[in-house]
Amino acid sequence: MRKRILFLIIAFITFLILAAICHYLFYPVYEKKMERISDGWTITIGDTVYENIDLNYIPNNITFPTGKDATISLSRVIPASSTYVFPTIMFPSRYSAFDFFADNELIDEGFNDLLEEGSFIGKSNNMITLPRKDTPISVRIDLHVPEKATYSYFVPPIYGEYHDVIRGYLFQNMFPLASGIFLIIFGAAFCIITLSFYKTLPTILSQLFSSILFVDLGIWILTYFNLLDFFLFTNSKSSEVEYFSLYLMIPLTYTIIGCIQDHYKDWIFLVVAGTSTIICLTLIALHFLNIMHMDRTLHYFQCVSIMCSLFLCATFYKDIKQKKLLPAEIIQMVGLTFFTMSYPVNFIAFTLELVRIIPLSMLTSRLIPMGGLIFVFANLINYFIYISESFAMRKEYASLTHLAYADGLTDLPNRSRYDKYMSDLDKSTDEYCIISLDLNGLKEINDKKGHAAGDKYLIEFASVLKQCFESKAFIARIGGDEFVAILKEEYFNQVETLITRLKDALEVKNVLYPGYRRSVATGFAYSTELNHRDSHSVYLLADKRMYESKKIMHAKLGIAPRI
Repeated sequence: MRKRILFLIIAFITFLILAAICHYLFYPVYEKKMERISDGWTITIGDTVYENIDLNYIPNNITFPTGKDATISLSRVIPASSTYVFPTIMFPSRYSAFDFFADNELIDEGFNDLLEEGSFIGKSNNMITLPRKDTPISVRIDLHVPEKATYSYFVPPIYGEYHDVIRGYLFQNMFPLASGIFLIIFGAAFCIITLSFYKTLPTILSQLFSSILFVDLGIWILTYFNLLDFFLFTNSKSSEVEYFSLYLMIPLTYTIIGCIQDHYKDWIFLVVAGTSTIICLTLIALHFLNIMHMDRTLHYFQCVSIMCSLFLCATFYKDIKQKKLLPAEIIQMVGLTFFTMSYPVNFIAFTLELVRIIPLSMLTSRLIPMGGLIFVFANLINYFIYISESFAMRKEYASLTHLAYADGLTDLPNRSRYDKYMSDLDKSTDEYCIISLDLNGLKEINDKKGHAAGDKYLIEFASVLKQCFESKAFIARIGGDEFVAILKEEYFNQVETLITRLKDALEVKNVLYPGYRRSVATGFAYSTELNHRDSHSVYLLADKRMYESKKIMHAKLGIAPRI
């Protein structure tokens, strides 16, 4: 187990090293210049004009619209576009329609139809193809805001060659892109694997819901970073997928916690988890009922997520203190804690960046994907430990069960197992045949040659009995020299053939190993011979017939009857 954990740790560290190498050593070289235009913007809000604004550092004195149906204009002169084959500017819009002007000419617009319908407008990366000109171009972006307080910060547009703009954006977001795709694929595969073990390991539910959370997290990452629009046309609806997957994380997290150590049986857990789940589902319902869109309810979700993180930490601490958690569960809870804490930490860091308390950093946008990968890593360790421990326990249980129900000498089922099988026969409606078998001459061999020879006789007979009846019958040793074979109705026509085969096999042993004579007396009875369904009565009938046969055999072999 330690070797497996060490292997996973090395694999995780190797993944981080490779990611760093790919980022710093294989940065794409662009044939054309591409730049992020952040400074020199003029922002017009109503009759108020703010000049020479750096979009990375919006001054605190700028007051953005707080009502609906406001327009924010961003204008700037950009360099000549003739140096590019396909001059393109990419700018993000958030919850607003837009009109894009080049030299006061409208060249593109987006989401105005949704604005007129009053439908929800999400986030989008908008690719605008500019006319090729040898002179600088004056561009203006009019953002039509249907929601209250939509903008408080701006992401600077990217200007350059079309393919360079796309490649640059994707590479800058390569970590969340790779993390999102990995989480979706890994989560789906992990879910299938977990489902395959569910029947044999019903307690694997926490891993099952973890795999669903991986898929949900991967979808959220792709939509949060506006990466889904590069693969699918969503008409800004990817934001609905983003918030939907985000709000589902809380119920899934509580479900995982509930499956660990059966916390769902605790009334405090049920109250907290139920309340949080209802809040999240209500926020989703409010959006689709067009009462309050999800971007307006994010602060409610933040409160619920912080409560979830605190509750998880408190539950984890209590379980550790009471020593209730298994090693696999501890690792899973550590990973889940890292993940749940990554979102509040990301939100706090992002807020501090907006108010200029801490500088802008690409690290902030990496916190949640990294938290998700740590959770995946913890679940892999948990999975290895859990599966190994579960199968070890099942193997131990099977071993103990075998010892309890197996004859120590012949390894055949013993009297206890036979009694249970007979009890099961009485409960079923199947017809059956019981063959009573009794070895001849075991007492004489024990008396003359010793018990070691007698034990050898029993072991040899058990081996021959197994070979002859194969998987056609239940066989057991129920006494010193007493054995039984029980056949189902489909083998009724083979009963005498099987008994003959058994006796012939013993005769072969006598020829090859003539140290003592091997033989067996048999008698059989069918359940159909008796009106009442009683397996013991059927056995007594078979045993009676066996003793009648045994008397005849003893007389022929000259074996003295037992006293």
